Amino acid sequence: MIAALVQHEAMVLNVVTLLLFLIAIWKGRGPELACASTLMAMIVLDRGYHAVLGPSPSYQAIDPWHLMLDTAGLFVFLIIALKANRFYPMVMAAAQLVAFTAHIVRMMVEPVSSLSYYLLYSMPFWFQLFVLAFGLGRHASRVTRIGSYRDWRVQPGMRYS
Repeated sequence: MIAALVQHEAMVLNVVTLLLFLIAIWKGRGPELACASTLMAMIVLDRGYHAVLGPSPSYQAIDPWHLMLDTAGLFVFLIIALKANRFYPMVMAAAQLVAFTAHIVRMMVEPVSSLSYYLLYSMPFWFQLFVLAFGLGRHASRVTRIGSYRDWRVQPGMRYS
């Protein structure tokens, strides 16, 4: 049952991620494109990994590949969130923290069910897609309402010309 769910979920996830990536290219600016590119890169890397090495062995133990991918995603989303002149990247970073924490919980707590582990590290991605779609919509609305505005926060000590 889980394998069938994962197979169909992966196809829908690929399509939704690609659509949001294309919308970010079309309507978004720096933070939108950075967030969409990060999600797209995570999908491409994951699909490439599984195409070469096959599916994850099971959800009974920690999945080192997904731990590494989620850790890298967490660092990228944190950097984007701290530099972006938007709020939603912080929410995306928080969702990525949930995915990262799922691996830590799996390492430390033995009786975590395989379904719980799978849901804890895969469902935050769906939430991130929803948040990105909302952020893209808010950005497009704001640009229509007030015009262009700064993409990134001004860093102390930096000179702008």
